[in-house]
Amino acid sequence: MDGREPAPRPSGTVSALDEEFERAGLLDGLSGEPRSLRLAALRALAGDGVPIEDLVVAARAGRLASLILEKALDPPGVFTIHQLSRKSGVEAGQLRSWFRALGRGVPATDAPVYSHDDLLIAERFREYLRLGFDTEKLFATARVWGRNLGSFVDAMSGMVEDVLLASHDDPDVVLRYAMEVRRFAEAEAQIVAHLLGTMLAQRIRSDAVSAAGSRDIAITGAQEVAFCFADLVGFTRLGEKLPVDILGEMADDLGALATDLAEAPVRVVKAIGDAVMLMSLDPVALARTAVDIVDQAQARGLPPLRASVTLGTAISRAGDWYGRPINLASRVLSAALPHQVLVTESVSQALQQAGWSTAPAGAFDFKGVPGPTPLFTVGAPPGARP
Repeated sequence: MDGREPAPRPSGTVSALDEEFERAGLLDGLSGEPRSLRLAALRALAGDGVPIEDLVVAARAGRLASLILEKALDPPGVFTIHQLSRKSGVEAGQLRSWFRALGRGVPATDAPVYSHDDLLIAERFREYLRLGFDTEKLFATARVWGRNLGSFVDAMSGMVEDVLLASHDDPDVVLRYAMEVRRFAEAEAQIVAHLLGTMLAQRIRSDAVSAAGSRDIAITGAQEVAFCFADLVGFTRLGEKLPVDILGEMADDLGALATDLAEAPVRVVKAIGDAVMLMSLDPVALARTAVDIVDQAQARGLPPLRASVTLGTAISRAGDWYGRPINLASRVLSAALPHQVLVTESVSQALQQAGWSTAPAGAFDFKGVPGPTPLFTVGAPPGARP
């Protein structure tokens, strides 16, 4: 026995339940495999404690599949936050903050909405604290996880909705898909766990190598880093003319383009609407990537792009970067013309040493930046075809 409370059981035998479903009209017009599939779905929902009345409402509204998805992906709650606190040994207020940071959500009332999986999360949090992890950094990391996982879930739910909408005329397909989605979610969780472990190991390895003088991103500490911003020119004006779904596709395409072209030691930090932010300890490699992104945008059917590259001291905190070169890169981008890559003087010098050609673009006054800032345009990389 693992100490878990028994799962809810259907009220009555299977045959008695089936008769209730029949009387409620939940099986009207169904025979053969569609009827068997509907029965399996109804039995599963009844076993999760969904009343017959709610099943009728869901069926009439065409929400049976959605209801199955909700139940399959969200285990039934058995603990209140205070019960979870007693079982895990973590103070209730701290648990609430932890779940909020992770994006799990916390109800206003002390309702039993937390599952055994939530208990595992609470116990793992307790172990983090016992290991001596800095609490402030723990919560900062959890917030990053929650924000990015939320974006991942938005993308995943969009795919699920596409399948459901495409199959709305075929209850057999909809219900079969809904019944299988739990297995799909479990497989995705394994993939996420694998990628998390692999990427963390790579980053730690990079940190160790960086300490020995390698040109790679270290995990902590202030360091000299190059940053690039690239954005779609005229995106705001396009927003007044084009449907929102087309604009979303353009932003996705820009993110995909940056991801495809960024190779070590260049890394995509994040996408911000119609812009992407990249970084590297090697300003020359970053400038090359910026030029490639701007040049290849047209081949992807994107509006004209522009980009900026700066170099300076920055520090990483909770998955994001802070420092003068990031702010300056945003300012420099505003001065760039379509199809243009503008760089600061230190980046220009690094490029010239590597055999690139750069040309003065003038000195610009930027808000919050002392004195005029000399900028340079970037020519073709060495060895490029004319």
